[in-house]
Amino acid sequence: MEKQLTIAMPSYNVEGLIARGLESLSDPRLTAALEVVVVDDGSTDGTADVARRFVEAHPDVFRLVSKENGGHGSAVNAGLDAARGRYFRVVDADDWVDPDGLAAELDLLPGISSDIVVDVRRDVHMGTGSTELRPLPAGMPTGREVPFASVSAEAARTNCVSIHTVSARTDFLRACGVRLLEHTFYVDTQLVVEATARAETVTLLDIEVYRYLVGNASQSVAAEGYVRRFDDHDRVVREVCRFVEGRLADPSTTPEAAEYLRLRARLLVNTHYNVMLVYDRDRRRGRARARSFRAWLGVEHPWLRAATDGRYLAALAAGAVRLDARALDRLLGRMDHEAAGD
Repeated sequence: MEKQLTIAMPSYNVEGLIARGLESLSDPRLTAALEVVVVDDGSTDGTADVARRFVEAHPDVFRLVSKENGGHGSAVNAGLDAARGRYFRVVDADDWVDPDGLAAELDLLPGISSDIVVDVRRDVHMGTGSTELRPLPAGMPTGREVPFASVSAEAARTNCVSIHTVSARTDFLRACGVRLLEHTFYVDTQLVVEATARAETVTLLDIEVYRYLVGNASQSVAAEGYVRRFDDHDRVVREVCRFVEGRLADPSTTPEAAEYLRLRARLLVNTHYNVMLVYDRDRRRGRARARSFRAWLGVEHPWLRAATDGRYLAALAAGAVRLDARALDRLLGRMDHEAAGD
């Protein structure tokens, strides 16, 4: 039987975390339709040994690809290269899936041929164990294929299409030439933007699949992580801006796709200003970085600078009164920083 879905699990030094995710993927109901490619990205601990135990126990589901360390993006690239399933998605090594939801989705995939499939995630707080469902926006058409253009604007505004909810047809991703930056965090945003930029069709499924662990201060999407890995975030933002500019200049890009891409780029730049001017407690450094980035925008993407000047000024003011990341979240909600890959 043809595998309907390949899940790539990029893994680096996660021997104490990865078993939960792999266990959730070893449910016998998933065996016939699922392939899991664990990409060991040069781990120096026992990550590969844990993965190997699952390969030995379930060789018809799990595969292990070992490579030199190249960062999250290179591990996703390797997973896509190895994928044999009709659809492809990513599950981080510290997250897991709901086997019931994934089994239900796998039952439906043989009848689906959309460029992308979008489902639902649930956040799980690391400290308390409390959960929060991230449902599809009200009114979204579910259970049938629709033009992506008909939902793309709402998808961008609500971030319901994210690395935690999207599966893309494998041959579609390969035809698009999607290759992620290496040795760089935050490339999940690059993957989602590049995959959805050319998507013509989507099927939205009101099915909970992904369990996303939140509340870990070491996560790259924590405020401190953004600041600590500023160069990575800056690199991804600039790469996505360049990609969007190229798509906007392409005559094949529809008006709806152009609107979607402009919105994705604007939200990502808004987040970048938040990182520099609010999340970074070294205000002088953050302001200098923001001025430099804004000057670059003015030269390379003047429309995007104009579209985000309001956020620049708001974040500048927020930083001046020492507003912290949590207060900013309360004021603005999570949408903007989620556009950066949360």
